[in-house]
Amino acid sequence: MRAGKRVVPSVLFACVFLFVYTEVLLSPFYPQFFQKVFGVQEFSFTGFYIFVCRLTVVISSPIWGFLARKVDGKRLLIIGQIGTALSCALMALSKSEHQFLMFSILLLAFKSSYLLLYTIMIQAAGNERRKVTGTYHAVFQSAVIASTITSGWVINLAHPLQVFWWIALFDLLQGIVCFAVFRRGFAKEMLLEPVAEQTEKKGEGDIAFLVKMALLIFTLHFSVNIIRPFFTVFTEETFDMTSVGGSFLFLIPSLMAVLALPAIKRLSMGRLHTLYKASGLLLFIGLLLQGISSDIGWFILSRCLFGFFLAICQASLDIYLFQRSHHTHYHYSILSSFQNLGLLLAPISALVLVEDYSLSSPFVAASFIFVIHLIIAAVTMYMRNRSEEISTEAKTKGG
Repeated sequence: MRAGKRVVPSVLFACVFLFVYTEVLLSPFYPQFFQKVFGVQEFSFTGFYIFVCRLTVVISSPIWGFLARKVDGKRLLIIGQIGTALSCALMALSKSEHQFLMFSILLLAFKSSYLLLYTIMIQAAGNERRKVTGTYHAVFQSAVIASTITSGWVINLAHPLQVFWWIALFDLLQGIVCFAVFRRGFAKEMLLEPVAEQTEKKGEGDIAFLVKMALLIFTLHFSVNIIRPFFTVFTEETFDMTSVGGSFLFLIPSLMAVLALPAIKRLSMGRLHTLYKASGLLLFIGLLLQGISSDIGWFILSRCLFGFFLAICQASLDIYLFQRSHHTHYHYSILSSFQNLGLLLAPISALVLVEDYSLSSPFVAASFIFVIHLIIAAVTMYMRNRSEEISTEAKTKGG
């Protein structure tokens, strides 16, 4: 039985890896992809494609979360995985960029269901939520690294569109694996523990809580992603880097997120608000230094600082949410939309900043936005922590 319980999370984390890997496989080379496959020369179509895809996720994520309140999340996940596989097959058959866009919208509508896999694992984790959260972020970033490294090989294939047949096969395989895992006796014992339900009932579940979390999620992802669109151009001009060197600098935060796993597993709920503010301050320093560093050594150091504490902050927010929420699927899906809203607006804002000011201006803007994020975090977490202290004191006096 113990072996079975070790196998289940390993299998599900493998599904997470494949999901992220296939999700970002072509993202660094969309302009080249559309030019090579469909003959699209204008970069504007790539921008429009990314915008529509982000918007689709913003809209679709809450729908899956709402459905999870009525239907078993594991059943919805299987449906989403099958739909994702079929959508990928249709993308492989695309005859024009417009067909590809249409099938991509269908794909992301189904693929948004994958957020249920994370919340299912969190619900099952009980007292091991920190471990699951840390491992999830490490697996996520590992998949990003692997996908980025292999994306250059994919775009150089004679027929890059055919890779979607393989992605469809992987998605179908994930659906079969998850179906088998959820039906197995040891999976039922592990994935349906009553502790998850008991933990969920501790949450606030009110609109105020969601608004606070939405502001935190949005400002975090908006600030840290506004520096991404023109990052390699910035490093090439500032440090005279090659594209390979720029790609390595780009991946440093993902590498640091993997290295942050042991620290994430040791996060303490009792000191989460204090740790978050400290980590956020160091993240801010790393973020600001990137925009003002003229020395490559300091720049690499600032990227490491930024990446390590970004991983801590992201994991801490997840733990904070899952500890307070009593509708895990629903709340996480709504907040995922605000995350994707930040990802949607960041490239647009970066473009405006670079055109009107300089390539370093996104770093300055990101730092300013992150200060706002830290203020919201301090107020939100302090008020919650103070409220709990008052409640505990009242119970003690009453006893």
